[in-house]
Amino acid sequence: MECPMCFEFYAQDKVARNLLCGHTYCTPCLETLYNVSKRIECPLCRTKHDPNMKPHNLSKNFVAMDLASRHLDEQKSFELCSIHSKHPLQFYCEDDQKDMCTECISDHYGHKFFKYEHSVSLQLNRVGRIQQKLRSQYETLEKQIKDFDDCKEKLEVDNIKLIQQIDDQFDIIIEKCEKRRKELKDNLLKMFNLESEQIESNLVMNQSLLTDMALLLEKLESKYNELKSTKVFKGNDPIKEINDLDESVDRDIAQLKSLKGGELKILPKLYFEQNLIIEILKYGQFKNELQNPQICYFGEKHKILVYNIEKNDWQYRQMANNTFDYNYYAAAASLPNGDIIMTGGGVSRNVMLISPSKGFQQQALKSMYYPRKEHACVYLDGHVYALGGYDGTSKQMLSCCEKYSLVADEWKMIDPLQKQKCAFAAAAALNKYIYVFGGFDGRERQNTIERYSVKDNQWKVLEFKFKQGFSNAAALTYDDNSILILGGGSNQGFSNSLQVFDTSNQTIRIISMMTEGRDLRNKLILYNNYLYACGGNTSSIEKFSISQQVWTTLKSYDYLVQDNLDSWCSAFTFDMNDSYSLSNLMKKCQSKELQQYQQQEQIMFENDSFNQDGMSDVSDDQFYGNQSQVQQNYWY
Repeated sequence: MECPMCFEFYAQDKVARNLLCGHTYCTPCLETLYNVSKRIECPLCRTKHDPNMKPHNLSKNFVAMDLASRHLDEQKSFELCSIHSKHPLQFYCEDDQKDMCTECISDHYGHKFFKYEHSVSLQLNRVGRIQQKLRSQYETLEKQIKDFDDCKEKLEVDNIKLIQQIDDQFDIIIEKCEKRRKELKDNLLKMFNLESEQIESNLVMNQSLLTDMALLLEKLESKYNELKSTKVFKGNDPIKEINDLDESVDRDIAQLKSLKGGELKILPKLYFEQNLIIEILKYGQFKNELQNPQICYFGEKHKILVYNIEKNDWQYRQMANNTFDYNYYAAAASLPNGDIIMTGGGVSRNVMLISPSKGFQQQALKSMYYPRKEHACVYLDGHVYALGGYDGTSKQMLSCCEKYSLVADEWKMIDPLQKQKCAFAAAAALNKYIYVFGGFDGRERQNTIERYSVKDNQWKVLEFKFKQGFSNAAALTYDDNSILILGGGSNQGFSNSLQVFDTSNQTIRIISMMTEGRDLRNKLILYNNYLYACGGNTSSIEKFSISQQVWTTLKSYDYLVQDNLDSWCSAFTFDMNDSYSLSNLMKKCQSKELQQYQQQEQIMFENDSFNQDGMSDVSDDQFYGNQSQVQQNYWY
């Protein structure tokens, strides 16, 4: 590419010529040699050529010319080194933040450097990736905002229809119904306003974030175009500016992920019973879209007992033996769509999803970190919590807790209980707390209450204490400030007292007594303002009317199974429209939208109570001794 004499690149005015000796020189240099001695003598090999061989008659070296031409073209795209003026800048030293040519490499020994063009092109690519990342989230946010608009429109249409239905019904009712009509309208308006305010609030937050993302996209587009024409950075300001843009994009994306997506808000259907003139003041009620309510009890070796609440009837079935084992002292939790999640039992870490509405179809889920039995299983806000219990493998009580994500199909460890224990009652409250009552630590029963804050991921022992320890009771949330506690065992035997714990002022009082004490182990169900308590001492089942404060004995299951169900777990289930099935939701949702959907469906329950189960493996003799049953047992 260069003439060996003048060290200039071959060009149109410096044509490369081949000598017979094989060496190549530019035409001006050969003419100089010829003019001195009237013949050409090769400067390298000293070969003397024929005097008649003049420079312009020699053949051209097209390869050398082509290489030189390409090199000169490449040089035009590079800046020349300020130190070595003939050499283009080909590298960038990251340590010295300086561009350099091949001659400069020796001065940067041991430094980290890369190709010169990468100092710009790498950042150009980086900005492009950031753009793509933000653009994807921007489109997601646009869709969410459209969903919110659709939800609001549908909610308004449904609200108008329901108001019209109320008006049509009460127009044919006498004046005594006016008060009730106003009450129903107020309730509907309260629900509508609550959902509308939530939509408006989410819409404002999403719109604000969308505006911010649009500004960032404009900045990134400007930076991208600027970098296209940039050959080298002068100083660190451009890199810092890109870093700031990247951080802003990540911050907006994180905020987007924390925002709720638009979901269809469904107001409860309005239901009217006819011929209720006698109870005219109670006329009209909002009815849930819940059908075929049942209580399922799961025993070892795939035994299932099903109590149909509406028919007051029992069914027994035994699933075919397969890889999904039902273990003694497992724990179960109801999901908002009527499916059931069963965890642990025996020495198992297994977790399975059971769909009673689909013939008790079973699906294996991700296993827990620890094998558990005698533990509690609580559903709360799109997660299932496995709390404490007993590890039959290591033979020790557990304080560790973990939660399962329905969307991600994964378990994560959370803050442990303050004390290792099993056989405690547990209930979720206010959609942000989990309460644990009593329990057994391996030596004695506990008289404490622990409360878990989902927001803070922390367990706290409350100041309130029962007057004596107890275990194997059942607990569930009745309203925002009340948790019902029933049954269980103490040193005096089985308890038959129904107590209510006030979460606001941390007090407790007895409100009623069952006909007999029961070792319920969290097998307590609330439906349509009735409590259902089954087994735990005999094969009887009772229901309690909360409004009338009356216990009623129901049809027993003893003709199907001879067992007091103390080692069985149970959960509430029902049939719903297929659109609410968990499997369909999990296929459609790849983010926290599933949790938001489940929160929406929880509104359709008459209360936020789901059955949680905590079991005990300790024998009755060890727990209760040989003392006779005490029909009326006070814990405080």
